[in-house]
Amino acid sequence: LTMSPTAVATLFVLHEFYSSTGGINWIDTWDFSSGESWCSFHGITCDDFDQIIKISLEQNNLEGTIPSELGMLASLTSLRLHYNYITGTIPSELGALSSLRYVLLQQNPITGTIPSELGTLSTMVDLRLHNNRITGTIPSELGKLSLLRSLYLNSHFISGTIPSELFTLSSLQNFDLHGNEMSGTISSELGKLSSLTFLQLGHNSIFGKIPSEIGLLSSLSRNLALDSNYITGSLPSELGLLQSLRSLYVNSNDITGTIPSELGELISLTTLHLNANFISGSLPSELCALTETYIFYDEHEISCSCTESTYIVGTTCNLMPFSDFPSVLPSSTPYMNPTSNPTAISTEEPSSNPTALTMSPTA
Repeated sequence: LTMSPTAVATLFVLHEFYSSTGGINWIDTWDFSSGESWCSFHGITCDDFDQIIKISLEQNNLEGTIPSELGMLASLTSLRLHYNYITGTIPSELGALSSLRYVLLQQNPITGTIPSELGTLSTMVDLRLHNNRITGTIPSELGKLSLLRSLYLNSHFISGTIPSELFTLSSLQNFDLHGNEMSGTISSELGKLSSLTFLQLGHNSIFGKIPSEIGLLSSLSRNLALDSNYITGSLPSELGLLQSLRSLYVNSNDITGTIPSELGELISLTTLHLNANFISGSLPSELCALTETYIFYDEHEISCSCTESTYIVGTTCNLMPFSDFPSVLPSSTPYMNPTSNPTAISTEEPSSNPTALTMSPTA
């Protein structure tokens, strides 16, 4: 049979990808000699015209590099290669895939920098590059991804500051930069990300004060982690506006002052880490009323006269020794599994369940 030029090009790309990622050693491999359509290959999804729209080869023992030829699959909407052994860099040619919506490359030993060309992918909604070995800075071009809802760049060696262009991403719901080498201050423009439900900036070298505009993030419901940085100043009372927030981590910084009574308005809070700072004074009575909240604080700096709460970690309250706590305590790490109970981002929610991140704050 005579193949069309498009079919010849598609088959060429698949051969290059197979060869470049050690296809012969995959768990579920491809058999080019079978005579079957590539649409029947493991991990390949096609449209009605046999154009490849999805490549889903996560946890399939891929080892090698992502070939630049992948940028020839013009109809590709989803690329899922996470939990493999892919090395090398992210090819800039992926920026040519104008229909691409999902890029999941997490948990590989990928190196190099984040290609600025990814900023041309105007349909992108989910970009997950976490737990690789990426270096360099965050390209400002990612601020052009106006439909982006999830951005996971955590656990790398990324440096520099958060580009101001990212604060225009009004659809962004999940934003994770923890465990990098980020510096600079937390911009007041952060308050523009009104759709955020999940924000993790811990374990970096961020300094300066927590801006009062953080209180504008009224959709924050899962996690706010700013721990293990060099944050100074006092806790802004505007944190009390985040009434849907379940976990707040500001521990292991250089925060001073007293605990604002407004934190007692965090009626959804289950975990509050204030420890390893320079906070003084006493626990406000309003916090004592949060009887379902685990509160971690420095008992040698902060006094406690609570009588209602049973979940405060600190012997000065004399309510319950740590050893007598319920067997299921909240994790000491704020770093939540990126796909554990996520806010729905579309009908094509990432289906794999990545291993929980293991970095924990300094006690």
